[in-house]
Amino acid sequence: MILSYVLKIKPTMKAIFRNKLAGLALILLTFLSSCQDDKFELSDQDSQNIENEAVTDGYFEDAEDMATLAVAVEPSSEGGRIATFGKVAGTKPVDLRFAAECVTVTVEMAEDSQPGNPHGYITIDFGDGCTDIKGNVRKGIIVVEFIGKRFLPGSKIITTFDGYHINGVRIEGTRTVTNITGSTTEAPKFEIVLEDGRATWPDETFATREGSHTREWIRAANPLNDQWNVEGSATGSNRNGTVYQVEITKALVYKRECAISNRVFMAVEGTKVLTIDNGATITIDYGSGTCDRIVTITINGQSRSVLVRGE
Repeated sequence: MILSYVLKIKPTMKAIFRNKLAGLALILLTFLSSCQDDKFELSDQDSQNIENEAVTDGYFEDAEDMATLAVAVEPSSEGGRIATFGKVAGTKPVDLRFAAECVTVTVEMAEDSQPGNPHGYITIDFGDGCTDIKGNVRKGIIVVEFIGKRFLPGSKIITTFDGYHINGVRIEGTRTVTNITGSTTEAPKFEIVLEDGRATWPDETFATREGSHTREWIRAANPLNDQWNVEGSATGSNRNGTVYQVEITKALVYKRECAISNRVFMAVEGTKVLTIDNGATITIDYGSGTCDRIVTITINGQSRSVLVRGE
């Protein structure tokens, strides 16, 4: 009889915060087995591929979610989506990422804006650095262009970046979200295209990302309970230049409440397959909806649960 032992090391919350400036890393995996054929093969390169892809995706999802919340400010709110021209201070969304006084939101309507077809720009400015309640440090500007009423077919939200950093990582690219469903749809769907995505770390290493996805928005009475289901694919390269492709094989489920409680903005349900340029494939299963950062990695038919940790 072959006995196999699995040692799982889970960092405490105190350790997570103590090491948050140490950089990106996956949880240490140790697998002791008396049979070499049963060894779970997760190389350092595989670990970096998984971590880079998850963190890069999470940073772009986080920025887009903030853009969506900013556009959702009601017209009746002070400093909301005004019909007149000019620049005014915008009311911040009710969200922990906007809570600090160092975050400012301004709105400027375009000259061609009309009450029935609004067009304007929102600037979310984190200045020289703002720390949210979860310890994320953001600086720089997220620029959001909105075209049309957000629940009408064809309306767009275009997010770009001006010196924007999160936890020391510079984010660049253009993310365009287009409404592809009718105005009365309870769960509207959006087409999402990311172009020229790039995340650059302080040591000047960088990851790139391009993507095309469809997102279904499951709205709740309280925006904190919103969730969305994402399908589609992406391509990119990690910090070592390794090229990969991502295919979502079971819709990824994102929950805003989990993003807030977990600090890391990532899916909590669904499956995707990461294919490396050498032909190796890694299946990543995000679980069944629990607000955690645990994912199950499968390589060569063997599986292991790991903790994704990114700053």
